Amino acid sequence: MAISKIDTNAIANDAVTSTKIDDSQITLGFRNKIIGGNFSTNPWQRGTSFTGSTSAYTADRFAFNEFADAVTDVLKTADAPTIAEAGVFTQHCFHVDVTTADTSIGAAQGSNIYQAIEGYNVSDLGFGQSGTRYFTLSFWHKHTKTGTNCVAFRDASGNRSYIAEYTQSVSDTWEKAELTVPVDTSGTWDYTNGVGLYVFFSIAAGSDSQSTANSWLSGNYKATSNQVNNLDSTSNNFKIALVQLEAGQTATAFENRSIGQELELCQRYYQVGEFLQYAASTSYTYWYYSQIDFITQMRANPTMTNTTGGTPYQTAGGNSGVNFTSQSPRRTVTYPSNSSGWHSVAFNYSASAEL
Repeated sequence: MAISKIDTNAIANDAVTSTKIDDSQITLGFRNKIIGGNFSTNPWQRGTSFTGSTSAYTADRFAFNEFADAVTDVLKTADAPTIAEAGVFTQHCFHVDVTTADTSIGAAQGSNIYQAIEGYNVSDLGFGQSGTRYFTLSFWHKHTKTGTNCVAFRDASGNRSYIAEYTQSVSDTWEKAELTVPVDTSGTWDYTNGVGLYVFFSIAAGSDSQSTANSWLSGNYKATSNQVNNLDSTSNNFKIALVQLEAGQTATAFENRSIGQELELCQRYYQVGEFLQYAASTSYTYWYYSQIDFITQMRANPTMTNTTGGTPYQTAGGNSGVNFTSQSPRRTVTYPSNSSGWHSVAFNYSASAEL
């Protein structure tokens, strides 16, 4: 039986296609500096519905801030651009629903959604360093009110800010915004575990926080005078989805990290858990110290809060309560006198090292 000779030239010329990849495309899994920008894979560790929200973290790494006379709900809503539109399948958005309107925004009033990006995660952009560099923010938006809206970028201290405008052209329709911004070469910026860059999505903005677009400014500004008031009717909805910030002047396809990766990134700043402690005591008061091992290393020493639990479970004695003191990351459980025997206590906790 004859064995055919393989034509290696044909393979090389016809069957193998190579594509050149430049350095800007090699990012090894962290091209998007926004954490939780896909609101389907965002963990939403604090819940998915925030009624009458004013100022609080909501979806992981995203905070909502309102200092106006309106009342709003923040929701994880099953609404998103289609895969044909976005090139990525997602099912949810960050949704601000106006329940009480504010038709006149005062000079010092406003409302926004924001994310504080850690200095380590934007240090490669080189804020405050000489040279010409850019970053691009892309996202999908669906607002009831048409017209001009603003996104602002700011340093930690509020001394440097940049305002960019985008337009909602058709009411309650998903549209994409791509905003390219030059990296600021002035100011003092954090390159470690503090705030490296704020990103603000303006919902409404009073005149005190207004300035001009498309240049770095000395001061704390979040919008131009063109910003529409998205709080002026209870019919208004303000939705964003698939938020991405990356180096360069081009908005690339949304980096869809796995849900496990996204959760671990979020847990550097906020995590919840449960803990069970067993202890033996005599008829005297004892304090027992137990170490809580965090799921991942947190950005900084966190603030610990008991969310539920704290009632002791015991096999002997007459213990009627447990006291907790926060000595992060250690918990102290105090068993009062006359509580002989074996005891256990279970509780849920949250640990916050948010920026």
